[in-house]
Amino acid sequence: MNTHIAILGLGWLGLPLALELQKKGYTISGSTSDLDNLKTLSKYSFPVSRIKIEADKIIGDWDALINGASTLIINFPPKRVETIETIHPLQIEQIIKHTPKSIKVVFVSSTSVYQNTNGLIDETIGCYPEKASGHALIKAEHLLKQHFGSNLTILRLAGLIGPKRHPGRFLSHKKQLKNPNVPVNLIHQKDAVGLIEAILKQNCFGEVINGCADVHPKRRAYYENAAFHLNLPTPVFEVTTEERYKIIDNSKSKSLLNFEYQFSNPEWIFTKTYLPEISIVGGGPGNKNLLTLKAFDAIKNAEIILYDNLISAEILEINTLAKHIYVGRKFGDTEDPKARQNKINQLLKTHCEQGNRVVRIKSGDPYIYGRAAEEARFLTEHNLPFTVVPGISAALAAANGLNIPITERGHSNAVLICTAHTADYSTAQFKGIAEMLKAGNTLALYMASKSLSKIIPKLLEVCKNPNIPINAISNVSREDEILLSSTLGNIEVDIQKQALQMPVVFLIGAEPIT
Repeated sequence: MNTHIAILGLGWLGLPLALELQKKGYTISGSTSDLDNLKTLSKYSFPVSRIKIEADKIIGDWDALINGASTLIINFPPKRVETIETIHPLQIEQIIKHTPKSIKVVFVSSTSVYQNTNGLIDETIGCYPEKASGHALIKAEHLLKQHFGSNLTILRLAGLIGPKRHPGRFLSHKKQLKNPNVPVNLIHQKDAVGLIEAILKQNCFGEVINGCADVHPKRRAYYENAAFHLNLPTPVFEVTTEERYKIIDNSKSKSLLNFEYQFSNPEWIFTKTYLPEISIVGGGPGNKNLLTLKAFDAIKNAEIILYDNLISAEILEINTLAKHIYVGRKFGDTEDPKARQNKINQLLKTHCEQGNRVVRIKSGDPYIYGRAAEEARFLTEHNLPFTVVPGISAALAAANGLNIPITERGHSNAVLICTAHTADYSTAQFKGIAEMLKAGNTLALYMASKSLSKIIPKLLEVCKNPNIPINAISNVSREDEILLSSTLGNIEVDIQKQALQMPVVFLIGAEPIT
């Protein structure tokens, strides 16, 4: 069976559809009409070409897009121009002219083809659109039916909501809006993707199918609630006596495709139960090959990425389509740490509640000096869904990459991970750390470059052995990684001769295997 799917239009709906179909084993080819989008879409593992459908021609290699494809998904809306009723059918005629009748087609249409009847509307009703876009689409549907016949399925989608299309933004700030009490017809992005996937899986062609949530909340209540959840000004509605509406019936989609809507009630987009899970991801020491598969997938599928100072460019380049927000801290920054953390917490909350897939990338492991606990507690207090994805901490990456056995039978049976930033060099706590080193165990010391003059004397005072090995590793796992091996007695002099770029991790009490 040919599972090659060509998608015309890798936009808000087309791209997540492509990624989901690829996960399910389909071979994908896709297109965009925008040159800037072409560059970012080229990061994906399926071929993407620039295709622009004009009224009199197709710009781009159309044959390459559909070559070998069993199904073409046409997913681009009519242009918002005065001549929309003429232009869009002409664009469809160009597609028909260059596409064989034998290929199967899913045409993503809209419920705007239906007229207001103040009642329930299913797929059997005659269509008399009330807007120019609806007229354009119904003409496009007729043209496609004439050419592709039973190889065509038309999917008429209600108003689209989901990530980056939170309904709270649709009508916010607007005043004197009409029809406050009419029911609204909406469908979540996940359900739109699911319907297309079901059509393909069940080889369901020669049909017209409505895609719409089961529940149709009243317009004013719904959009006021939506604005409230985003802390935006609520829209203002007029009191009207005569209201026109339609209620889209989705019964056929459920019975024909055995489909169950994930967002059968569009108000669920406001509830925390249905919010996308935030991923607090350990980015490791910087080499993208040391990411876990779960971390890689989370980054690749993110829509919002909050990242720290030490996150490498190659990790951020895994996903260039997401919005990247820098929230890191560099040595010497004077910004109040509490204020910075509060800002990060609010960013996580805001973007999650807008329905975006949020990834918070931390260097190393989130719970090893990554301050993930503060964010996890905040998210827990606000009942926001999250998961923490482990990463390889710099000490472990350095030990393995440079063959430094930090535990070894007969030498060391424990590793103590500690930081110079919080150590109190005059207390029993630090004396205990030094006693562990004296007993033959290994220390992994973070953030100590600026504190060696305080740390080394304390270790020597307890251990009384200047020959204990110490390794300073700069930029662990990266191309410019540097290893400086020395001893407690010599490290301060040696590190002056070999300047090391931060971040540096110190492994004390073990020697590299050479």
